[in-house]
Amino acid sequence: MSARIVHLAPCDDSEYADFASRQVVEYASQLARAGEVPSERSFAVAQERLEGLCADRLRSLGHEFFAARSVPGAARVGWVWLSPPPPFLGPGHERTRWLSQLTVEELQRGQGWGHAILDAVEQYELTRGSQAIWLRVFDWNTIARRLYQSHGYELARQFTVEAHFCKPLRR
Repeated sequence: MSARIVHLAPCDDSEYADFASRQVVEYASQLARAGEVPSERSFAVAQERLEGLCADRLRSLGHEFFAARSVPGAARVGWVWLSPPPPFLGPGHERTRWLSQLTVEELQRGQGWGHAILDAVEQYELTRGSQAIWLRVFDWNTIARRLYQSHGYELARQFTVEAHFCKPLRR
């Protein structure tokens, strides 16, 4: 498999709306699969927890949403949601970003796009002066965990059904 290259483009309003609606469905599925909430309540819980996303209140708070494409203008191969560091990381994380979501489109999975998206995200964050990227991944998502670990992300905190990973960024 040849190395993939991804171009990140900020989502326009239409892409953002598409991402938000898909994210609620995806998050509901993740919550149920993790056993964090019963499956019959997962959609309602996802809607509640992602209310700021659905109401488009996050972009003005420093959250960024990108469509990932192989070349500008081409079909999307994935999505990225980057956020300011969450308060629970504590002080000293002013130059940290949180990778809230990385999604590779279903038909593009297993072709190296996840690594390419991470490469693009890390390069983008380096240009912004970020020093680290943190993320959360559910324990059941072994494919994502392997992707992050093979890309240099290290386990920072292990919880009951999820873990936080971190990667220091270096020029």
